[in-house]
Amino acid sequence: LVAVVILAAITGITLAAFQVVSSAWRRGTLLSDSLHHGDFVMDQLVLALRSAYVPDAAVGQDKYGFSIEDNGDAPTSSDKVTWVKLGSALVGRDSRDLRNPEAPHRVEFFVGEDEAARPAAGVRAWSLLGQPEEFEPEDVEPSFVARGIVGFNCRMQDPEADLDEEIEWIDEWDDTNRLPYSVEVTLWMDPVEEGD
Repeated sequence: LVAVVILAAITGITLAAFQVVSSAWRRGTLLSDSLHHGDFVMDQLVLALRSAYVPDAAVGQDKYGFSIEDNGDAPTSSDKVTWVKLGSALVGRDSRDLRNPEAPHRVEFFVGEDEAARPAAGVRAWSLLGQPEEFEPEDVEPSFVARGIVGFNCRMQDPEADLDEEIEWIDEWDDTNRLPYSVEVTLWMDPVEEGD
């Protein structure tokens, strides 16, 4: 009888340990997948910002500059940034809205709701050339690059600040004829479990 009780206790402890380990493994896998989506979006966003394009002949033209719509810095708010870039970063090589992603095109990055009303990182892209007069950027259907991104904040280095001191970040960019020196981007993601 004592041997049966000891065997039952060992079996119960083993099952409890297995359940804890498998639960931790499952949560770790979900967290890793979630972080992978965030890393992908961050990498693409950084590559796209580094591909920003302003030709020398564009002095005085605001169509090539950087602009931001600041919507706060809460974890569920989303700024909207737009700039002109070259290359396929953030839009892909087979973008449906661009004939040639290697040519200059304007992109707009934001967090919005996808087709299933879930938060996701979204991108609009359109060519600078060959657009009809009645063209509106809001008419371009967004592409959603990753779900689970619930917020986005962007700040720029203050161009008026002393460059020898610590970087001063600003939320508004009024000079749409040039690019910021530095940009800080923050992405917020859905927690693995509610309340985390």
